[in-house]
Amino acid sequence: MTRRTTGSRTTGTRTVRRARRCRTALLTIVAAAIIGALPAQLPAQVPLTEYAARRTQLGAMAGDGAIVVLGSGEPVRDFEYFSQSVHLRYLTGWTQPNAALLVLRSGGTQREMLFVAERNPSQEVWTGPRPSLVEAARMSGMPVRDVSEFTRTVDSVLALGMPLRVAGELRGGYAPTAAPVAADRVFMAEIARRFPNVTVTDITRQVLELRATKSAAEVGLLRTSIAITARAHREVMRMLEPGWNEFEVQALVEYTFRRNGADRVGFTSIAASGDNATTLHYWQNDRPTKAGDLIVIDIGSSYGGYSADVTRTLPVSGRFTPAQRAVYDIVRRAQVAGEQATRVGAPQRGSMQAASDTIGAGLTRLGLIESPTATYDCDATGQRLCPQRSLYFMHGLGHGIGLEVHDPDHSDRDLWKAGSVVTIEPGIYVRRNLAEVLPDTPRNRALLATLAPALATHGGIGVRIEDDYLLTPTGLEWLSTLPRDAAEIESEMTAPRARSVAPRDAALVERYRRPLP
Repeated sequence: MTRRTTGSRTTGTRTVRRARRCRTALLTIVAAAIIGALPAQLPAQVPLTEYAARRTQLGAMAGDGAIVVLGSGEPVRDFEYFSQSVHLRYLTGWTQPNAALLVLRSGGTQREMLFVAERNPSQEVWTGPRPSLVEAARMSGMPVRDVSEFTRTVDSVLALGMPLRVAGELRGGYAPTAAPVAADRVFMAEIARRFPNVTVTDITRQVLELRATKSAAEVGLLRTSIAITARAHREVMRMLEPGWNEFEVQALVEYTFRRNGADRVGFTSIAASGDNATTLHYWQNDRPTKAGDLIVIDIGSSYGGYSADVTRTLPVSGRFTPAQRAVYDIVRRAQVAGEQATRVGAPQRGSMQAASDTIGAGLTRLGLIESPTATYDCDATGQRLCPQRSLYFMHGLGHGIGLEVHDPDHSDRDLWKAGSVVTIEPGIYVRRNLAEVLPDTPRNRALLATLAPALATHGGIGVRIEDDYLLTPTGLEWLSTLPRDAAEIESEMTAPRARSVAPRDAALVERYRRPLP
């Protein structure tokens, strides 16, 4: 799937004596909340010790003070899907709504509290059973309080002058056209209003930095999610034929996900056939396929909260036309070039450059651009120039995957780092309405005339090939192993096949049910 925060801050002074009282009060609050029961594993496959280590790392990065991480609220309508805040899930593993984490750090001593919603049996008639506070403490390995005490507890801490750090979704503004204001931002604004002398800082970046390097447990979850996704791709290759509607492809994919143990889809499935394949994030999935079409299938299951992201471009009839094969092979060569440049310690920009150069050379051979370095007028003034190849390859080479399909991937760093799980996904999209995309200038009109024969041959062809990889100290591991060369795709799709859904993968389902050691 292609990819295209500041907090308010106030300052104040406090005496050393008051700071000491603050530390004493904080430790007292935490001690009072401790529940003595031994922790049990959360219903996930990341050990409690790893969640605890993440919180300790974050506390050390943030320094002395209070850290707040808000979970997602209960959906307004109880029949809507609930998804936990990825920051809270990453730090605690807690997947129930209406929760919050409070971390208190003073002089190198760190204490933690998880606030969760107390059971409400009458509400559970509608939304299902919830853990009690005692059960939540065993499941999370932390002291637990009723979430109704959260505001009062935070206020008691801030009244003593302890600086506050917040990690969350801090997007959104207040203009009518702005994105919706996130609850985290509302929380920070309210704290700043009530405690104008308390320093409030956004530490989301530190959480993202921790999330960028995947642990062995996280890689295990991703491997399973990717395996389920690859199985769905194979099902489509085995069963697709002209006349299938795009939504039938989506239905088969998502059925295969759930039947093999996935929690849900990691993102909206893309099944884009014909000209729809030239739209990057096409989601309507409501067109009957035809003989001779290509279909771009960009999908990812979510398993244990971790999303895969794998794309294949298939010839609906089982074989590519010469024009389709020419474009497809360029994209595949670009992916190989990107793979070869992606190594621990290598510059990240080198991977994109290698793939982009390969696409530029291929587009030149097809006559879709004038030369690998040719440009066009980006605006009507003719003063700003853009690479012609960006008319057909306009997105990045890839992104991290994890708790989000676009997960942190050390993209703010110059060099590739071990432990990153990333996609490599070059593409070429030859839109038939290129004349509408280009600003109307003399230079661009001349360019369109030059490109007209190639556009007539390749117009409407869209190809994307996307795979998932783990960067290790010894190389790049390809995780999403399934056919991707054109000949492999054709062989898979034209082999004798049964017209029924394959049985579920018992090994995948068993792994889903059994926590990792």
